[in-house]
Amino acid sequence: MTLNPQHRTPRHFHLLCLLALLGLSAPAGAVSAELASSPEIRPDGNGGGEYSLREQFPHLTEKQREEIWGEIRRNIRKLEREGELPSASLAYTQLAWPLRAANGLTDPGFHGVGNFVDQHASYPGYVLDWNCGARSYDTSSGYNHQGTDIFLWPFPWLKMDNAQVQVVAAAPGTIVSRSDGNYDRNCSFNSGNWNAVYIRHADGSIAWYGHLKNGSVTTKTVGQTVMQGEYLGAVGSSGNSTAPHLHLEVYDSSGKLNDPYQGACNTKNGGTWWISQPPYYDSAINHLGTGYAAPSFPACPNQESPNESTAFRFGQTIYFTAYYRDQLSTQTGQYRIYRPDGSLHTWWNHNSPSSYASSYWYWNFTHFAPTGPSGTWRFEVTFNGKTSTRYFTLSP
Repeated sequence: MTLNPQHRTPRHFHLLCLLALLGLSAPAGAVSAELASSPEIRPDGNGGGEYSLREQFPHLTEKQREEIWGEIRRNIRKLEREGELPSASLAYTQLAWPLRAANGLTDPGFHGVGNFVDQHASYPGYVLDWNCGARSYDTSSGYNHQGTDIFLWPFPWLKMDNAQVQVVAAAPGTIVSRSDGNYDRNCSFNSGNWNAVYIRHADGSIAWYGHLKNGSVTTKTVGQTVMQGEYLGAVGSSGNSTAPHLHLEVYDSSGKLNDPYQGACNTKNGGTWWISQPPYYDSAINHLGTGYAAPSFPACPNQESPNESTAFRFGQTIYFTAYYRDQLSTQTGQYRIYRPDGSLHTWWNHNSPSSYASSYWYWNFTHFAPTGPSGTWRFEVTFNGKTSTRYFTLSP
């Protein structure tokens, strides 16, 4: 889907609005002076749209679930007999966010939420999430989505192949089961086994971390303990999966499925499990890119091509791209490009035509800055109250 950013009202009106949104004011003549030094430079093309990563099938077959629960219970009994697993206490488990960026990944974000727990017991087509919305799914076979899907974005396969996003323990506990060695580049329902770690907390509750990358699972074994935030594995696409993501399931001490989110339509448990519960729409920019071509997203499971660079020559075509999570149609992205001396080169605003869990938009400038100036330039986007920045250089 493409939009035309060139159809807009006079630039001085938008600049005044931008200053007001940022809580700034302009002295008399400041706007016209900036416009005088910043000629009309408009994008020559644009593109992008939604990138769908939502799944619509069971993560595990009923047989697989029975086998997993059987192994977990056997391991718990064995650990209790050997005195290596304390009895469940009255402690209340609270969860930290279960993903973190690996060293070297400096993007402002790297994930999105595709599906929550389906609260409605009927099927198919009776979907209800904790916030009374429909960000979940069920199937005609009787599966109601039983966890929270946290996907990688952007470039999920690139991130997976380079183990750029790690799964960490959301709460301290004891490993009561683990699996590794299963194929991790799946794109469909295939009844294959996933790579996973299962952690029992002090209150007897258990968290399941599934779809981990093959060979990445922690070397700790059943009976060993982990601290909150400790590495468990890298995000992958093992088992029944269409793209790299973490599937998180949480069960209370009785083995009853819970939903970690608190909301008006959560009938499975009374309160939030999160130390700090994320908002229903966690709208943010995950990545800004400058490139020599538009990004390429080949068919699953092939690695994406960002086609990015931070060094360009005078007059070279440059693509400026923003990657969003939970982008709502009511939210405006404010784009700006600054010269090395801090003066405004050009700017534009953009609203998505619809609301998307993951999306990207690019604008390309043919013969960008034919005469420079040389130095370090700045590409900025302000969205949902936060400004993200990408630096790039121009040289003769």
